Amino acid sequence: MALPASDAPRLPAAASAPASALAALLVVQLLFGAMPVVGKFAIAAFGPTGVAFLRMASGMIVFQSLRAALRLPGIPLRDQPAVLLCAVLGISANQLLFLNGLSRTSAIHAALLTTTIPVLTMVAAAVLGKERLQGRRAAGIVVALAGVLTLVAGKDPTGRATVLGDLMIFGNASVYAAYLVLSRDLLARHAPLSVLAWLFTWGWITALPFTGIPELGGHTQEGWLAAGFIVLGPTIGSYWLNLYALRTVPASVVALFIYLQPPIAAALAIPLLHERPTARLGAAAILTFAGVWLATRPVPTAAAPSEG
Repeated sequence: MALPASDAPRLPAAASAPASALAALLVVQLLFGAMPVVGKFAIAAFGPTGVAFLRMASGMIVFQSLRAALRLPGIPLRDQPAVLLCAVLGISANQLLFLNGLSRTSAIHAALLTTTIPVLTMVAAAVLGKERLQGRRAAGIVVALAGVLTLVAGKDPTGRATVLGDLMIFGNASVYAAYLVLSRDLLARHAPLSVLAWLFTWGWITALPFTGIPELGGHTQEGWLAAGFIVLGPTIGSYWLNLYALRTVPASVVALFIYLQPPIAAALAIPLLHERPTARLGAAAILTFAGVWLATRPVPTAAAPSEG
């Protein structure tokens, strides 16, 4: 899932953002939009905890190898407790909640619920004393959460109750929001790749009691292709692209791009998983999108007084 607008740097206007950064951000949304759909096929082969193990183990190996190859400094011992906390929130709990939730709800529900990350990040920042919630932002959060409640109260098109799965996906978005707030100081003091390497290392270690080591033999080609996509795309590729894009893309543009994930998921889920949007889903989407837009819309600045 892409970093939300509230976590992106406050940089120049969208027109000044490099085309390559905007292209990277678009690819990130395509990868994350496809994640719930492809994840269904990977979960069918390896189970939710098996997919989580593959994602975290692969991320640890790749990012630690890159860190070593580039001879980047490690994380000092005094900062390792903070890295451990961020790893539990942003890697192990995040991925275990998402994949277990995805196995219990529809791909379209999962994609819509992840768009609440920007407003949940604002809530986490307020709870942790980093920001204050006032006026329009507070109203946007209320509207977005109304969309979540509308979605959770419903069922999928087959009539299956999805409450537990939807709540797990919402929990995934909540812990990821807390991670985004808490990780800012670490990313400001250390090389992002070094932080990522240790986040995935601690994430894999803390998740291992809940995942075990999955059985890697006897799976279909379809299962391996799905798992490979998730490892290379939404796990490793998206982290790299996010780090690049968020250095130059303004917060307002990041908030706009996150709206692409549910339509992408729906476009894939309808033909591949035979999911069908419902009227309740439409109402939930309208409320959620409206709330995210209201909460993340840039605050207008007062015009400077003219001289003379």
